[in-house]
Amino acid sequence: MRAIRSSLLMTAALLLCAAPAAAQSTKQGLVEMEGPLEFAGAQNGANVIKVLGVTVTVTPSTKLTSPTTQITYDDLAAGPALPGRTEPGFLNGHAIVTGTHDASGVYAQQVYIEPSEHHLIGTVTRNDAGGFEVEGTPVVLLPASSSAKPYPDLPPASGTPAVAYDKRLPGTTLKNAAGFEISPSSVAVGTNIVVAGYYVPNLAGKGIFYAHTAIASGNEVSQGPQVSIVRAECRQRAPDEIEWDVRGATVPDSGTVKILNGAGSVQYGVVNVSADSGNPGKGLYRLQAEIKKVTQQCPTVVQAQYTVGGKTYTATASVERR
Repeated sequence: MRAIRSSLLMTAALLLCAAPAAAQSTKQGLVEMEGPLEFAGAQNGANVIKVLGVTVTVTPSTKLTSPTTQITYDDLAAGPALPGRTEPGFLNGHAIVTGTHDASGVYAQQVYIEPSEHHLIGTVTRNDAGGFEVEGTPVVLLPASSSAKPYPDLPPASGTPAVAYDKRLPGTTLKNAAGFEISPSSVAVGTNIVVAGYYVPNLAGKGIFYAHTAIASGNEVSQGPQVSIVRAECRQRAPDEIEWDVRGATVPDSGTVKILNGAGSVQYGVVNVSADSGNPGKGLYRLQAEIKKVTQQCPTVVQAQYTVGGKTYTATASVERR
């Protein structure tokens, strides 16, 4: 889902060409890498990971996330295997590391990790009691909570554990393009769908795509008032300045939406809802704002609040930092 930016690589190349060799060995610089997580464990009293052969120190201030939640350092290589996998934690998974380096080594500021960076865009070719498939590939929607079940909830193969909720990589509920939860069983064969997650091959038969995120069309679970967040982007312009772009949908199609941090303690703006001409009864909103003199950086989670008839409805989403 993320890629090393070409502009960053060009900037780095220019800096390397311009900087004297002696200065490069001591000056603190930017590090960004993307590759398999080869190792996570203690070395010389420090918590480290290894990506692309580079040993990176993970500090208490390092932010660690999977595609759908924040994780801890211990989650990287400990505990049971994620559904369908054999490696503990996220070992051999796809890691993106940003950080700094100086004469003493490389230090991670952020670590993003997932089992694999796989996507499948196509049509639903099966959805019945026997399975859920996209373009003929079996798909399992990972459960979003400890009380939820995977979809489909089929008996596991012999010697294979059942798919269960895992706090390190919870699924998200199946949603439509407006960001509203829909029932997986209502998705008709032939429906366009996008799934993101990781594919586990099976040499003896069809492999399985374990999806943490999926978007399709189908019957909305809630038929009453609601609000969604389709996308939330935040850019740290300066230590005291952030830039927001948050968009989503509502039912009904009028009113205002408040945008706050995940805890609801900081409000970033209030935007009007406009009717969605392509979806009668649904509204659209978008917050685009530059906020100066802030005392906090871009949050990891953003919240939308929408009040109808004296009752407030909320939606939360992870923030994409740019």
